[in-house]
Amino acid sequence: MDQEVEEIARVLLHKTGDSSEFIQKAADRSLGIMVGSVTPTRAMAALMASGVNHRNPPVRKCAAEHLLTVMEQIGAEKLLSGTRDNTELLVQTLLKLAQDCNQDARFYGRKMLNVLMPHPKFDGYLKQSLPSHDLKRPESVFVIVILKTLLPKGDFEFFCPNTRSRSDTLAPAQPVVRRSSLRSVEAMEQLKELNKLLMAKDFQTRMEGVTLLVEHCRNNPQLVSANIIQIFDAFALRLQDSNKKVNQHALESAASIIPILKDGLHPVVVSMVTVVTDNLNSKNSGIYTAAVRVIMNVSLSLSDNALLLQAFASRVHFISGRAMQDITEHLSALVSSVYSRKPQAVERHTLPVLWYFLNNMIGNGVLPGRSGNVRTVVCKLVKSLYKEMGRSLEDHASSQPQHVIKSLRDLLDMELQ
Repeated sequence: MDQEVEEIARVLLHKTGDSSEFIQKAADRSLGIMVGSVTPTRAMAALMASGVNHRNPPVRKCAAEHLLTVMEQIGAEKLLSGTRDNTELLVQTLLKLAQDCNQDARFYGRKMLNVLMPHPKFDGYLKQSLPSHDLKRPESVFVIVILKTLLPKGDFEFFCPNTRSRSDTLAPAQPVVRRSSLRSVEAMEQLKELNKLLMAKDFQTRMEGVTLLVEHCRNNPQLVSANIIQIFDAFALRLQDSNKKVNQHALESAASIIPILKDGLHPVVVSMVTVVTDNLNSKNSGIYTAAVRVIMNVSLSLSDNALLLQAFASRVHFISGRAMQDITEHLSALVSSVYSRKPQAVERHTLPVLWYFLNNMIGNGVLPGRSGNVRTVVCKLVKSLYKEMGRSLEDHASSQPQHVIKSLRDLLDMELQ
């Protein structure tokens, strides 16, 4: 299996995120057997390549769990004795996992760091992966505080560059941690209850979880905003629930809470757009209408639409049909509001979408595949871009293939008539 481990690990990890619990468990069990049988370094490389950066939280959790097994098998001495680039990549990956939005992935990430901590070289690699200016970020300090709790007192000392005391690095965070712990017991219980309902097997209980989330947003929006990544980890699954009633209820609820949370949604905007846009191809009119409302509300509620522009642009390449056309229209509408403030963002994210369409359209605007005729939405996109960029739009097209340049000129000539 050594020669096949990377590809099979990729497929099995993908299946651990399947909606079927039976398939999840079977894939996880198969992956565990394979990882325990092949060369450990090959297994580690495959898990890092295909799992720890996966956008699906359950997949990241599964990859982290098996990666921990492999790392314990290899040992800290060998793990930290490889090439400098590989070792730095490993430590950076584990630090990222230790801050993951998924609770289980965070747990395994911190356990893996715990495996490396006794090695004398670890402090050096940790300092390189968390430069002094990053240590000022709350999430980085939080990880270090949590790491210390995993070990007996004195086992983990982190020396921050340009400071004389090893404990000084953590000193500013201590009062914050104490105050937070005193106030957060009730909040943590509420979040625990919410997560339990949202992840329930019974669809009616999941419906109750969605309703409870709406109540929390109305009664205590600060609680939701402060824990939005953790909450969305479970709520995102309901936005694509296999039960149509739950799916529609979650989308309608999302539309209602967006104007309440507004910029508090910023950390999960890209994930939300990714999940919601898949519903734009639903044949269920209620689900489609609710998904459209979510997209409209998020467009109206954010103070800075540049991130939303990036999210829409990235989705065009991964969706088809009505969803592609709807998102392209929203993208056209965003161009005018973003370009005046951040022209480079429009050029970086929206122009590649236009080149994609012009490079692949055939006939009178048909995009091969399941997307049908996209000429109307592409014309709108060209019109929006030309209105803001003028003739410089053609200058940006100069590096594109000749048929793309010609298609753009034809559309511009039609718009300018």
